[in-house]
Order: sequence, then structure tokens, then C-alpha cells
Amino acid sequence: MNTKSRRFPSDGRVTGTQVAALAKVDAAVVSKILKEDPTLRVSPDTRKRVMDAIQQLGYRPNYAAQRLRSSRRIGAVGLIIPNFSNPAFAEIVHGAEIAALKRKVALFVSSTSELTTPLELIIDLVASGRVDALLIAGGSSSETIEINEYLSARNFPFLFLNRQSVGIRRSLFLDDEHAISLLVDHLVELGHKKIYNIAGKSSMETGKRRQNAFKKAITKVGLTFSPDLIVEEEYSVIGGQRGFQEIFKRKPKATAIVVSEFNMAVGALNAARKANVMVPEDLSMVAFNNLEFASLLNPSLTTVGLQLQHLGEEGLNLLLLKEPDEEIYQTVSKSAELFLRESSKSNRK
Repeated sequence: MNTKSRRFPSDGRVTGTQVAALAKVDAAVVSKILKEDPTLRVSPDTRKRVMDAIQQLGYRPNYAAQRLRSSRRIGAVGLIIPNFSNPAFAEIVHGAEIAALKRKVALFVSSTSELTTPLELIIDLVASGRVDALLIAGGSSSETIEINEYLSARNFPFLFLNRQSVGIRRSLFLDDEHAISLLVDHLVELGHKKIYNIAGKSSMETGKRRQNAFKKAITKVGLTFSPDLIVEEEYSVIGGQRGFQEIFKRKPKATAIVVSEFNMAVGALNAARKANVMVPEDLSMVAFNNLEFASLLNPSLTTVGLQLQHLGEEGLNLLLLKEPDEEIYQTVSKSAELFLRESSKSNRK
């Protein structure tokens, strides 16, 4: 997508100067009318022309930008996540909450839905002035680029969480490559040679990134990589079920599966149970995200901890410490950690 040709909604193009030109008044008059300045002396006809121009152009004053020009203090941070149902995002929110409490700022969490795109939600938040800065998690690569362009053009403080799209200016991300290698190395040490991957969609940035990391990890340990080792699915329980069913049909049979997201792993375990495939006796399974109830599954799930809580906490701290025009492109300071449980077992004969 050529984002430069994209015409953003009114707050992205219409300015007070444009309103003033249409109403044939000075820009200062527009500003004072909007602020209901009691010192302003204009005729009812002039006031009406200004209000008609505002309505015609769809102008929305950016109160957040006005506050930032008068003071660098950030009092309210918005955190945008794709949904509230994925427990991984709850970890990010929790980390951001910890940092917000310590720094005495308000944290507002919003999710996107079928009713709005991430960019539309962001435009509304910025234009309304409800937040002074934004943390953004989730979204496709094209959405990330559009959001980066929109917020950068306004010098609005923002930070992407776990996004590495080419061209974005400000992001804090997890070391997915290291996390995948921990899982693959563990399975290879157990003697597994036919390792499959239930992965996220390559249209999603994290899905593509983790697929590439899996390929690299398989090659690094001396195993032969083939595209058939990867099954793409959505990050959900249903996606994990479908992914397992697809792998179960493939030849040669897998002795181990790396699952790229926790909800998918829950679905894959359930599908294995229904297919009478015993984990780990018949098949070892390991997964991303060491969520709290990984130890409560049957069998308990071997996972790699991605420091999601720390991603939220460190992300909010960076957002408050850095100036809006500073570039941020770095990995979280805490490394991934492997948690060994019942779902992985030796395959040595």
C-alpha cells in the first residue's frame, strides 16, 4: 500500500488556518471562538461563518497537541490492544499498569474491533485529546506503517510494542528469534528430528517473524528445513486445533511441534487428545508465552517466557522518558526463559 497517497480523516488534513480561510477571518479568531474566549469581540455573523466552516470541513481541534506544546508532561497514556480475550495482552496491560502507577500517570486501555480499525481509533483518541501519548500492540504490517506515518507527522508521542516493520520509527520488541531457538534447541537435545511449527499467519508481522525464526533455528541445529514443516493459522484455540489436524495428516509424522502462540497450543493439545495422540508419549509439544495456567494444563506445557509483562512496563517507561522526535528501536532488556514441564519428552530410542 502506498501510504503517502492515503487521505487521512479530517483532523489529519484540516487546520485552523484552513477554517479561517474559508470563513474569511484571522486564524486567531477561529482559535478564540473554539476556546470561547470572553475577550473576543466579533459579530454573530462572523461567529456563524466560523462555525459553518468548521462543520463543512469537519475540523476537530487537537487539544492533546495543544497541551503538549504548553507542557511536556504526559498525564494520560493510551494502550491499544487487538482484543481483551487473549491472555497474552493481559500480561502487557498488567506491566503497563505497574509502570503507570509508579509514574503517577493515567492509563486508558482500548481494543480495536470489527467496528473500527486501529488507525481510526487512534485518530479519534488523538483528535479528542483524551490521551497525551500512545502505546500500540497488535495490528498488521500495513496498519503499523499507516499509524507510524500519521503519528510521526504530528510529533505525537507513541511507541509500538513488539513491532519490527521496516520504516517505523519507534518500537520496543521481544527477541522472538532467541525464544524460538530455545524451544528448538530443547527439542533437538531430546532427540527430536522431525519438528513441525504451528505458526501465525505470515500476513501478520509476528507470524512472519516467528516463521523466519523457526526456519533459522532448524537450520542452525543441522536439520533440513522444508516449507511443509510450517502450518499457518490464526492466533486462537480454533487455529491451534486446525493446525494440529493438518500436521497430523502430513508425512513423515512429527515427533515434536513448536506452537507459536499460547491459545493455539491449548487448541493443539485438545486436538491431540481427540485424535488419541498422547502428549508427550507420542508427540512432544512446546509453545510461546509462559502464561500462568501453563502449569495447570494436562499435560503441563513446556513454554518459553517472552517477558510480556516487562514489555508493557518497559514500553511505558520509554514512552515517558523519550522525546516525541527521538527514534526508539530496541529489544526488551530481559531475555526469554525456558520453562520445562511435562509436554516435552526424550525421543531417543
